[in-house]
Amino acid sequence: MSKSKKDYRTYILATAKPTEQLDGLNRLGGRIYSKTLSLAFKTHEKKGFWLSDGGLKAYLKFKKYPCQAHSVQAIIDDYCGARRSFFENRKTNPNAKPPKKTRKFHTFTWRATGISYHRGKLRLSMGKGRDPLWIKIDKKFHKVVPTEVSLVYNRTTKHYEFHATYDTTPKISKAKAGSAVAVDMGEIHPMVTFDGFTSEIYNGREHRSKVRYRDKSKANINRKLSRCQRYSQRWKKLKRAKDKTLAALHNQLRDMRHKITSRFVSSCYKRKIETIVIGDIKHIRRSIQYGKKANEKLHQWAFSKTRDMITYKAKAVGIKVDTQDEAYTSQTCPSCGNRKKPSRRTYRCSKCEWQGHRDVVGASNILKAYQGWLFNPVVGAVVSPAGVRFTPHLRRLDKWSPFSGLKSSKPPKRKQRSTRL
Repeated sequence: MSKSKKDYRTYILATAKPTEQLDGLNRLGGRIYSKTLSLAFKTHEKKGFWLSDGGLKAYLKFKKYPCQAHSVQAIIDDYCGARRSFFENRKTNPNAKPPKKTRKFHTFTWRATGISYHRGKLRLSMGKGRDPLWIKIDKKFHKVVPTEVSLVYNRTTKHYEFHATYDTTPKISKAKAGSAVAVDMGEIHPMVTFDGFTSEIYNGREHRSKVRYRDKSKANINRKLSRCQRYSQRWKKLKRAKDKTLAALHNQLRDMRHKITSRFVSSCYKRKIETIVIGDIKHIRRSIQYGKKANEKLHQWAFSKTRDMITYKAKAVGIKVDTQDEAYTSQTCPSCGNRKKPSRRTYRCSKCEWQGHRDVVGASNILKAYQGWLFNPVVGAVVSPAGVRFTPHLRRLDKWSPFSGLKSSKPPKRKQRSTRL
């Protein structure tokens, strides 16, 4: 029996201003990475073969670095991962080059064996006989040992961030067998859902408005930048204003997508849905020719981000996510099967005169194709879809938390040193 695939999630536990100690850890990571790289290159140049991952770790095992051995292995794994990508690319690209640039700085990592908790603080071991590093963290992370913690330098904020990775393998689903909901994704309405009985339309007016405002603001600042000399004082001022504005709008758009997808997934979890079926539209941009404005909107359509959010949130609560080809689903009449391309938001069949919301028709046809039904259930009971409009206070329908999937385990008992940093 094959082992189930594990899911992981990363959180930023804390931030800190650059200090001599943190800068030293960053430089130590660069020194270990550079030594690993040079050792692999010298062996390949002199003997004609690449040292294996285990061979690199065996050679560097006897180097006395001022940190825990598992931290050294984590940095070696970073290089080995980059080298494996080179081996894979070399199969199709003969000009591919291996990683060969040494680093003065590199992300420093602690593995689970060097991580523990004590009185609301995270203890990061630096090896036997050395004082550990202590981090004060939020209560929601207490009593849950992460699998890995990385010290990452954020060049934008010029601060260090402690990124912790947790095991968030989804729990076994308790949903009713056979229940499924289809999702028709659109540029006007981000999601329209149908489960065989009810349908919901998630309104995207606020999201589209914010995207238009972002484009206008970007065009306005770019127009002013084009009149300035590059790297002049005014150019730098406008560039900072542009970056700040776009970053704020990016966060607002991401917040909208998060709240809408969380609302949808919580609705599925409350109704005990077992499977979410998403219409497959990954190749929709290949041959679109609907005019300048329509093409621009479709190319800015962030359907992959919405789909990815639904996927990982659904897995966190034990709901399966699948895809279904949605070719002609919005053009096919659910009553008689006649194919007609709708011109407006309401689908009207020219043959049997059946009518309904075009996106609900698409979602129902996706569900019909996935379930293999002979008749479309939307024909039996034509019910007006319920609307969900975005508001800043849009919430989930359950009490699920993104931290509920964290696996609680007791950290290994260690002797605590009296000295604290």
